[in-house]
Order: sequence, then C-alpha cells, then structure tokens
Amino acid sequence: DSPRVLVIDGLDECSDSGNQQRILSIIGDAMQKYNLPLRILIASRPERSIKESFCSPKFENICRWMPLNDTYQASLEIRKYLQECFDEIWRRHSDLMIHVPCPWPTSQQIEHLVEKASGQFIYPSTVLKYIDDSGAMPVDRLSIVL
Repeated sequence: DSPRVLVIDGLDECSDSGNQQRILSIIGDAMQKYNLPLRILIASRPERSIKESFCSPKFENICRWMPLNDTYQASLEIRKYLQECFDEIWRRHSDLMIHVPCPWPTSQQIEHLVEKASGQFIYPSTVLKYIDDSGAMPVDRLSIVL
C-alpha cells in the first residue's frame, strides 16, 4: 500500500499564530510517536511562527522544504521522486524483475516522464501508482505509459 497524503493548504491563513504552531506540533508529535504511513504536504507562506515550528527538533528528520519561488526547479524534484519510487518498485517486485536489465528504468525513460509531468507531481504520482499495481508486471506497465 502507498502512503496516504494529507494536504494542508493555507496554514498561514489561520489567524492565530499560536494555532498554527499547535497544529504543526500535533503533526510532528504524531509522526514521531506513531510512525504513520502518511505523507503530509503543507502549503503556506513562510511566516515567522511557521518557520520556527519547522525548525524544532521534531521536524528535523521528517521534513523536506520545497520553496515555491522563481528558483524552484520542479523537474529536479520530480526526477528524484521518480528514481526513488522506481527503486522501491524494483525492490517490491524483485521476483518479477529478475530478468530486467539494469538500470530500470533507463535515464531516457525517466527524462521522458519528467518532460510529460510538465512540473506537476500529479502526473508521476499517478503513473507510479499504475506501474506499481500488484497484479501486473512493472516493465509492461511502464511500456504502456511511455
């Protein structure tokens, strides 16, 4: 099973900075204590109270910043995401992948998927879910997508 994603958009719009910090504290505590199979995407302006919360030790090993400004290069993040997920698919389906030449997928195939994503994570996320189906051969599914 893939982890579920919880999206919190506009945390900075919560009028009380104390509530912003409490929300983040609860999330950080829960992620540490329960090792939840959950990914949380928090979209927010980088307000001081929010940045301070993310700098706390509880977020040290579970948080990844993705600044969405003019210098953000989505293609780099998408490429990294695809490679990490394909590595995991290979491990999960190793019995089916025994005769598949390495590297799988090729760098050209990864680049093709990055281009098709057009900077949007929804495309690779959907493709990976399709390829990772337990009742199918990942190599065949990737060929269909390409």
